[in-house]
Amino acid sequence: MLILENSIVSPLLIETALRLEIPIYYSADQREFYLENHSKLLTNSESCLPVLEKYNPKHPHTVSSKLVKNKAKFRELLSSVNENYYFHLVTLKELTHVDVKTIPFPVVIKPNKGYGSIGVYFVKEEKDWDTAVNSLYADMLLSKNTYSDTVIDGEEILIEEWIDGEEYAIDCYFDEEGNPIILNILQRIFANEKDTSDRIYFTSANVIQEVKDELSSYLKNLNKHLNLLNYPFHLEVRRSSKGILPIELNPLRFAGAGTTDISTHAFGINGAECYFLNQEPQWNEILRRDDQNIYGFFCAEIPNDISKPLIQTIRHEKLKEEFSEILEYRELHADGDRTFAVIFFKSKSMNELEYLLNLDLSAYIEMKQVEENVI
Repeated sequence: MLILENSIVSPLLIETALRLEIPIYYSADQREFYLENHSKLLTNSESCLPVLEKYNPKHPHTVSSKLVKNKAKFRELLSSVNENYYFHLVTLKELTHVDVKTIPFPVVIKPNKGYGSIGVYFVKEEKDWDTAVNSLYADMLLSKNTYSDTVIDGEEILIEEWIDGEEYAIDCYFDEEGNPIILNILQRIFANEKDTSDRIYFTSANVIQEVKDELSSYLKNLNKHLNLLNYPFHLEVRRSSKGILPIELNPLRFAGAGTTDISTHAFGINGAECYFLNQEPQWNEILRRDDQNIYGFFCAEIPNDISKPLIQTIRHEKLKEEFSEILEYRELHADGDRTFAVIFFKSKSMNELEYLLNLDLSAYIEMKQVEENVI
């Protein structure tokens, strides 16, 4: 079964579901449904999880998803896999009164239950603490009007150790025997050490070859504690001198806003199809291809200092000119999201990615003319 939240839906996902005759259930649907244990289930957003909990509260997928979406509980489980990892759970109110002398900087503060990079702040040292806390608090107030409470819980905040190292995102599923089937590996790049945006992720043959075996071994060990079967997920990790350290596991979905489709553009891998048909990508064959290109996606978001209702138009054609080769350009028009386009692209150089990472997107946004009232 496929459960969809209707604001941002991948056209490839819809085409795949129709072609494979997979039942589609929309999150606003009023029909009841029942799932057999360990049946196949995929969503496109954690906003769909309340539907699963409403009709199938004791299903293994429901129970497991509630565990991993609670970052603090997930950290507790991971303590048996990754020892000596610092994390501390506080309420939003307690966060403003924390004794900063007890915090082992650098750290990250973020909502215990959250979506994407909303309310996520890197705090390098004590002098940065108040600014980060105030910014997070403002994000929580804004998020109450932007995302549902099931996605953003502004009451509980996680303080956790900053993991130094390269960051990766993995689309994967545990098969019917609990083995990890990796569908794609993306590397994330940042404009600076305080950047927590999701603007650019990329993949290539080199990225896959460098970390695939290590990730596969880690996931096998992780599932000894999770015991998940027929379970799709999107995992964010850092690879450091301590090994693989998870940041967040997003249940029952792959990379959000349809960005998982980069695997189709890069390697011809349809993640949803692989999951529903119990298929595994032929990585050895794929990596033997003579392809040194970089494949990525660019999430174009309205800058925070721009009020969305005051926008006249987005200059999509002008933005397209910044890319050397666009594979697919998807305009987005979701009321509750500041992302206005997802751009799948191909490049021969990391220099282009660095350039794109630092684009000022306000240059592609035309504002409404506001008339001044003369008294």
